[in-house]
Amino acid sequence: MIKYKNYIWVAGLALAVGCGTHAQNSQTKENTLKIKIENSLPSARTEVITLSDERLFTEAFQVQSVSLLGHNGELLDTDQDGWADQLVVHVEVAAQSTLAINWPGDLTQNQSLEKKVQAEISPKVGGAWQGRKYVGGDFQNVDFLSVPAAHTDHSYYIRYEGPGIENELVGYRFYLDWRNAMDIFGKKVDTLVLQSVGLDGFDSYHEDEAWGMDVLKAGKSLGIGSIGQYINGQVEHFQQTDSVTCQIKKNNKLSAAIETSYYGWETSDKKSSIISNLSIRTGDRALKHTIKFDQPIADFCTGIVKHDSGTSFASLVGSSGWAYLATYGKQSLADDNLGMAIFYNTKDVEEVLEASYDHLIVFKPAKEVNYYLLGAWAQEKNAIKNLEAFHKYLDDKLAELNQPLEINIQ
Repeated sequence: MIKYKNYIWVAGLALAVGCGTHAQNSQTKENTLKIKIENSLPSARTEVITLSDERLFTEAFQVQSVSLLGHNGELLDTDQDGWADQLVVHVEVAAQSTLAINWPGDLTQNQSLEKKVQAEISPKVGGAWQGRKYVGGDFQNVDFLSVPAAHTDHSYYIRYEGPGIENELVGYRFYLDWRNAMDIFGKKVDTLVLQSVGLDGFDSYHEDEAWGMDVLKAGKSLGIGSIGQYINGQVEHFQQTDSVTCQIKKNNKLSAAIETSYYGWETSDKKSSIISNLSIRTGDRALKHTIKFDQPIADFCTGIVKHDSGTSFASLVGSSGWAYLATYGKQSLADDNLGMAIFYNTKDVEEVLEASYDHLIVFKPAKEVNYYLLGAWAQEKNAIKNLEAFHKYLDDKLAELNQPLEINIQ
């Protein structure tokens, strides 16, 4: 039963529960819409889509888990006024076909929808700083953190040293200190695990456990998809900032996001401020990274750590559209196969090159940059086991980026 502010939907019928013309006429034939989702690819695809069209929310829907013709979804309140203004739905669309949804006639409640994603940051409370180390206290998840000036690597202040984000397939975390490298948590299970990682306050997650393990050694590199600036042949990390804040921006059942603001990032070239947004959705290994700058930065870069045991390769790059840079091989901390990739839009990129510690992508100066990063570990449930399978996975993902689902509402 889907609840509205002024009426209740039962089996597609509007029943007035309030008084006045608005309640009585809230669902006329003219207000019924059809959402058409078209897949032009020669293969079926399963994706999470987000709809915020105002025409879908002329009535006030409650925030809740929903189903549309059997497809899991969520009604979300992004402006925090108490009523839904966004629909997130996990759809499967057959090859070269169109999925048609009647709105809101095909909308029903789904009280059993399982949480498939999460984002968290967990600093200690109840202890005290002793120099650059935090002594005592217990980890506590928070939605917002202003990083203390004393915090650095191995301060034992933040659980697994930074924020984490995961879905049922893979997890990621990044160091919320001068290293700022992105790391991969390989998972053997299809349940959420981050809430149980690093509770001992140290780095036991580097050891093989029932849930999986940290599978990437970042060293002096950017890890996978972290951010830096390529100056005079070297990558400069976020070693100097005026301040840093981190916020869990979204933590729903099908999608999650982390926003980190770096104020006064100082390199040998200039001083600037940026906002980094990392977002993940159910069913997709890819983590979307959106970076917004207060001023365009020349030679802003990302990359993939270089390992001697990894083979690097790339998609064919045309004059426009999406492309990828990838590595594969026995480059995990478990000494087994790990694939990594970054998808970038060619119009945004200045050059792709080899640096000292990274396979590097250098972007053109811009106010905003978007790219995707992903990892695929050989011990995952239903894992990608070899280079050929990883190559196909990347090519399929590339096709989806270059030929996105077409959504029409009428």
